Amino acid sequence: MRALGESTSRIWSRSQALQVMTPAQVATQLRRRAWQQPWPGVYADAGVDLDPTQRAVAAVLASGGAGQPAPLRPGGRAGLRAIACGRTAARVHGFLLIDDDDPATGAREASLDEVAVRTSRRDLVVAPDGATRSLCRRRLLLGAGDVRLVPGGLHVTSRLRTIADCAAALSREALVCLLDDALHRGLVRREGLAELVRARAWCVGAVALREAVAAADARAESPAETLTRLLLLPVLPALVPQVRVHDDRRVVARLDLGDEELRLGIEADGRVGHAGEQMVAKDRRRDRTTERLGWRTERFTWFDLRRRQDEVVTVALAAAASQRARVGSPE
Repeated sequence: MRALGESTSRIWSRSQALQVMTPAQVATQLRRRAWQQPWPGVYADAGVDLDPTQRAVAAVLASGGAGQPAPLRPGGRAGLRAIACGRTAARVHGFLLIDDDDPATGAREASLDEVAVRTSRRDLVVAPDGATRSLCRRRLLLGAGDVRLVPGGLHVTSRLRTIADCAAALSREALVCLLDDALHRGLVRREGLAELVRARAWCVGAVALREAVAAADARAESPAETLTRLLLLPVLPALVPQVRVHDDRRVVARLDLGDEELRLGIEADGRVGHAGEQMVAKDRRRDRTTERLGWRTERFTWFDLRRRQDEVVTVALAAAASQRARVGSPE
């Protein structure tokens, strides 16, 4: 006898459990809290923190995906009742979602899962232990090439289709952060994104997708860098990612963004920031070194980038004006 969830990433439905157990035995496991219940009628072993694939499997099973047949052709969706999509698929693919948990803005989209379904189903909302979670069921038109089967028996939208669906759901900043990170890590290619924009020209989210792809830059090494670029490039268009500062012998610093003519550097700290005495001291030493070479560096925190955008722009413009006067550069 196969163990429950053996072929589905250690997640199983009530119907699957009843194939090997009686209703009373299932009730006993739940009463004893030997099982957790991510969604009504979907179970996993207690005490397990579900990874993105397990969460996606649970969402699919909760949406009628238990025992669904394989598609009739490779990549097709014929016969599939539920497919992980949107943010849920993005997590499976390892895409960056800055609004899943953002302490600066209070965004908690990690509590949201999305599944594409064949027939209309109501969304689910559960609040175990007071923590509300939502499962959104969406009717999507999916074709051959839009669906992949990944380990764990999970049907999930392809990387490019997932990006297309996210374009209709995420904020501009979150979407560009996702694209920057995916390009930087080689999860998608610029050519594939360009073809996606052409193919989705008349679809929901087409404008957001086109603008985000145009704004994406594979050189960004963190979402903080992406947010800084999106905020400052419209007012300081000469800023370039990953600028190296040299002395007579070597590279002494690599700046998140820099204007080499003005010798203006911009550094963006991530959510955690450069905390700790050693990191702060290292940053100060580097800033003193670049300052001796005529550079001015402005630093912004994650909170600045998410909640104090006007202040960031004001400070950056003032720094640029100061450097322009210092080096005698025209406007």
